[in-house]
Amino acid sequence: MISYLSPAEVIAHKGLRLVSVQGVPSPWAQAAKTIFEIKGLDFVMAQLIVAGTNEEIVAWSGQNSGPVVAWQDEAPINKWVDILYLAERLAPEPALIPEEARDRATMFGLSNELFGEFGIGWNRRLQIFDALMDPSQPREFQEVVTILGRKYRYNKKDTEAAPAKLVDSLGLFKTQLENQRASGSSFLVGDRLSAVDIYFVAVMNLVAPLPKEKCPLPDGLRPFYVAADPDIVTLLSPILLDHRDRIFEAYFRAPMEF
Repeated sequence: MISYLSPAEVIAHKGLRLVSVQGVPSPWAQAAKTIFEIKGLDFVMAQLIVAGTNEEIVAWSGQNSGPVVAWQDEAPINKWVDILYLAERLAPEPALIPEEARDRATMFGLSNELFGEFGIGWNRRLQIFDALMDPSQPREFQEVVTILGRKYRYNKKDTEAAPAKLVDSLGLFKTQLENQRASGSSFLVGDRLSAVDIYFVAVMNLVAPLPKEKCPLPDGLRPFYVAADPDIVTLLSPILLDHRDRIFEAYFRAPMEF
């Protein structure tokens, strides 16, 4: 079990540190943690309070979002691609960025489809915000999501466009896995694990969460993390769910801790 330090302790630490989001399986934070663990990197962790002011973390990093990662005296970083490059620099093996240019370009393109603006993670977050803002939901949900919605540019136009974008993106991953299986590979790119396999598992918790014993989401939140749009549900074919399950079992801490 992870022992979390206080923000002040993490800021003062001289090694590798990670600030994750408290109480929810943030794909970006879960992926960063898992990458560090796969690479055998020692790191310490603190938690960021959802919709809180988090003054110490903001003053140190300039961010009120997780994850935040820092190494020694280097400036804190928070973008998924910067975190990946730092991990590769600190522990080149096992490499999670493919060596060949074509595979590398494919991996980063697919990763952006998961973690970039208006990718799967972004669009599912919009849908979750929209559901939690419903007047029938508890006031505390609405208050928290109102704060988060301003931060992440929640709006009705983008939310209404999200289902079609999600169908398009999930269809891309289904086709990629089918092609990889046909070529004899059990990974999304090339013939070995890469960062995009980790990102895929992390993001799928916003679409089709792992069971409670593996991803212990609070009971009150779990229904909002399950994509309900019929077209999205139809796309959740066995090949997508099987890849999620296999990569999780092989490379993730079970159960997830957040």
